Amino acid sequence: MSGHLPPSFAGVEEMEEPGERSGAPVEVSAEGGGGSGHRWLGAFLEVAVLFITALVLAIFLQAFFIKPYMIPSPSMEPTLTEGDRVMVDRITYHFRKPRRGEIIVFRFNPNDPGNRTQGDNALSRSLDLLAEVLNVTHQEAVPFIKRVVGVEGDIVELRGGELYVNGSPYPADYEFVSDGSDWGPAEVPEGTVMVMGDNRPNSNDSRRWGFVPLGAILGRAIFIWWPPGRWSGL
Repeated sequence: MSGHLPPSFAGVEEMEEPGERSGAPVEVSAEGGGGSGHRWLGAFLEVAVLFITALVLAIFLQAFFIKPYMIPSPSMEPTLTEGDRVMVDRITYHFRKPRRGEIIVFRFNPNDPGNRTQGDNALSRSLDLLAEVLNVTHQEAVPFIKRVVGVEGDIVELRGGELYVNGSPYPADYEFVSDGSDWGPAEVPEGTVMVMGDNRPNSNDSRRWGFVPLGAILGRAIFIWWPPGRWSGL
């Protein structure tokens, strides 16, 4: 009784202290494990958001601004050789029509029923663009690359391999391989262009299958980016 706690109270105090000490580490351990899990989840979500953002940006850029293409054949030699990679400007032809001398990439095959000019309304054009970006197109509608030699209203003719436009020799500022052939004359219809390969003896082009609808044009080739030794503007 001289200031000492009763045995029952002392026992309670001794039991509570170990409980408090053992409880604290358990609580800290639980918080540490949860924090690690949240950190991993946060890092994963951050990487996923960056990846999706980059993917959307790449699709957007290729759909509306610039897109790479590989040259699949020698039909544009000596300007472009088989295996060259070119960058294609996707935006210019939204504001103006192609001009003579420009090199264009287009989807066109006269035997392909799925190949047509783009629709006149915004929804149709948007669906056409989405299909092209996702490469969901008719099997035979593959990309071609050729040079524009005539625009709508032009009278185009080959005389002994020399190109005439509207009755006058066309002053080509590029190298080409002539085949010495005669063709035409023919008028380029409205809403189309006439194209030929620079390697004329080895080019499947408008001389064989006709004119290219403006709506089938994907863009204008502007420079060679690969291989490095062939870097140049077009």
